[in-house]
Amino acid sequence: MEVKGVAFLARQQLMVQTHGEAAWKAFLTNFAKKEPFFSKPVMPVSRMPADAFLRLNDELLARFYNNNPSAYWQFGVKSAEYALGQGQLKAMFSQGDFRRFLLFTPGIWKGYFTEGDLNVLPGQDHTDLHITHVPRPHPYFELSVMGFASGGLAYLGAQNLEHQVLKGFTRNDNEVLYRFNVG
Repeated sequence: MEVKGVAFLARQQLMVQTHGEAAWKAFLTNFAKKEPFFSKPVMPVSRMPADAFLRLNDELLARFYNNNPSAYWQFGVKSAEYALGQGQLKAMFSQGDFRRFLLFTPGIWKGYFTEGDLNVLPGQDHTDLHITHVPRPHPYFELSVMGFASGGLAYLGAQNLEHQVLKGFTRNDNEVLYRFNVG
């Protein structure tokens, strides 16, 4: 499994915004000594080994977030806010486009990752997001992707947004299933 460079660049942007460019550069320089892939510039079309990208994110959690995995959720929320507010999704969705946004999320998955599937299962008063076939189950994939969905729904004006975790890598399941209720 590979992760596309756009995922790294999104993380870089968030880290610079949150912790400053000097802190990010110092972190990346040090990390690149352990993970040589990051010693060269990463472009949007670069393909990173998933294990290297996951180690980068785990190190970010250790260095900046006291090993709190909920930071992965916030990575997703902030990415959605950026994508919908000023990034590539800005012109695609309007306030209230909840179901349409969720139906689009499999395309976002494919834009970041070369393996695994994200499926959308619309229900009567909810929508399920289901991640399967990920060769390297890791909390990053669950929390950042579901955080992106939650952040996007909130950005689009969802009121009384709730989600249920039915299955997850954080629960040692081999797939992820979240149910989103948008009131």
